[in-house]
Amino acid sequence: MHRHGTSITLNDLIYSIIPNLNSAEKLVFATLENLIEAASNPLDILKRTDQRRAFGLEVHRIRMNLEHLLGRYRAEIDAVLRSEGEYTGPVVEPDPQEADAIRSAVEIYIHVCAFQRGERPHPIPGREPTPLYRP
Repeated sequence: MHRHGTSITLNDLIYSIIPNLNSAEKLVFATLENLIEAASNPLDILKRTDQRRAFGLEVHRIRMNLEHLLGRYRAEIDAVLRSEGEYTGPVVEPDPQEADAIRSAVEIYIHVCAFQRGERPHPIPGREPTPLYRP
């Protein structure tokens, strides 16, 4: 484990974390679009639109930090890509923001997978509806 709590190779980043984030992003946006289209209450539409905007900003933040990290490993990335995933590349050493972006990308994917399995009521991490009452 490195200083910011992540220990991944370039191969993990290129062939696992980024594609998983892409899949999760598509599912969340599609789900929110469906909820917006199906909503008849203006407050529900506003809430889902706000969730879509907030999620989009979070994904944008993650992508900017991942791009920054990838930029620092440009030569090594070329070697990983040329090997078609056979070469794992070095273990990356992210700065604190990059490490947070990696953790966030993984958390989003884990949360979305749990939603798909029916283990979570909502596809957006940290956005579960608050119960109106507790028995």
